[in-house]
Amino acid sequence: MKRPVLVALLALACAPAQPRPLPPNTFAFAVFGDGPYRGLERVAFARLIDDVNRTDVEWLLHVGDILSGSCSNDRLDGMLQQLNTIRHPVIYTPGDNEWTDCHRRSFQPLERLQRIRETFFRDPTRSIAGAAMAVESQSADPAWREFVENVRWRRGGFLFVTTHIVGSLNGMRRFEGRSAADDSAVVRRTAAAIAWIDSAFAIANRDSLSGVVIALHANPRFHRRDSTAFQPFVKRVAEQTAAFGGQVLAIHGDTHEYTVDHPLVRTGTSAPLENFTRLETFGSPDIGWVRVVVDSVAGKFVEFEPRRIR
Repeated sequence: MKRPVLVALLALACAPAQPRPLPPNTFAFAVFGDGPYRGLERVAFARLIDDVNRTDVEWLLHVGDILSGSCSNDRLDGMLQQLNTIRHPVIYTPGDNEWTDCHRRSFQPLERLQRIRETFFRDPTRSIAGAAMAVESQSADPAWREFVENVRWRRGGFLFVTTHIVGSLNGMRRFEGRSAADDSAVVRRTAAAIAWIDSAFAIANRDSLSGVVIALHANPRFHRRDSTAFQPFVKRVAEQTAAFGGQVLAIHGDTHEYTVDHPLVRTGTSAPLENFTRLETFGSPDIGWVRVVVDSVAGKFVEFEPRRIR
């Protein structure tokens, strides 16, 4: 057997089975995050791209941590190049590995954040890679001009929103050389995320939308509500969800464990918010993605299909 044929057969053997056809009135999208980090994971990620490309998703959402062990321009540029091999639109919200934690590699975090914005968000009105898809950026508001990475778009009665909230305590971890500018940036970035959430729910309520989907990198510990790093953001999500008549889905990475649950409770009580669902996608060393199926008529999420690449 010729080697190219053998490689192709091995790749097929490692890919999950083809998803079931979409039911009527539904659409699907892909979620990925926290990878690839190392050599073998990059091989698996190439197979993951092949799997995503052969499925019926409308976009791929990357929830951050696109690299590990290096914060170099070459790694950032290389990841963007690879994401451009995805045939669907790619939406991305940054993780901590690619900027807040780069002090470990002798970089200044805020300088790395600026480089990410220049690399991935050159046109904040479009998806960052793959097929072009129009989005609305928070940077269109002069009050939040620098937040090119916070975007939103609509599909099937749902409003999708990315918010720049990262792991490593939302960028609050201490490090040698940390300055007042680093501290101020956390406060402003969190305020921007909360303002963007408020705006999303205002639109959803005004237009009687079926749901709001919020994407971020960090696991904000929805079940705890006592973290200084995440408490303002989680509190606002809880308040807005409680007042909203539709469904809310929060998608994140950070802690690398595939999870679908309902961890949020009403403020001041132990009563669960039944219209709130949390999805955490896979993360290194597991390379996999989640196919989310949405019913645009019933206004609900009908399937979360984990697709782990082996």
